[in-house]
Amino acid sequence: MSKRRICCIVSAIIIVLFAIFMAALILAQVFKPKHPILQTVSSTVDGISTNISLPYEVQLNFTLTLQMLLKNPNVADFEYKTVENLVYYRDTLVGNLTLPSSTLPAKGSVLLACPLFLQLDKFVANLGDIVQDVLHGKIVMETKARMPGKITLLGIFKIHLDSISHCNLVLGFPSMEVVDQVCDLSTKL
Repeated sequence: MSKRRICCIVSAIIIVLFAIFMAALILAQVFKPKHPILQTVSSTVDGISTNISLPYEVQLNFTLTLQMLLKNPNVADFEYKTVENLVYYRDTLVGNLTLPSSTLPAKGSVLLACPLFLQLDKFVANLGDIVQDVLHGKIVMETKARMPGKITLLGIFKIHLDSISHCNLVLGFPSMEVVDQVCDLSTKL
């Protein structure tokens, strides 16, 4: 073989390897897993029932409806397990809601209304706290939602993701309207 022919073969091998490397790099960027979004878009309060009889009995029952946005920015379907949404009042669990497992299509999203019936008087050990909040005109609540799931790329690679939403809600009293809402989103790979 001549030197020229060997040089052409080596050059062709280098070009093919470079093309394979570039294709793999581009595919890695296209199929790179992105964080699914679990976000509380809005909160409303309905069905308010209050009964305050001094000095010892306070009842406060209402339905807190959370509008949850589930969004999949990936080029593959996101198969999520049961979504659990917990509501806390002063670090005490006062309500929870579970959404059944499902699949979000690639680049798809869904907006779900999640109604939670809350009975604060049955969960608060010290009724003095809720009376104090009512007298100050605001009730602070906290929601924590978790959406575990996986993305399967090319039918081979499975990537497990865990999307978490944490919100603080301030309800005005006696209007029982959401006056402030601050949410943080995070995802664990």
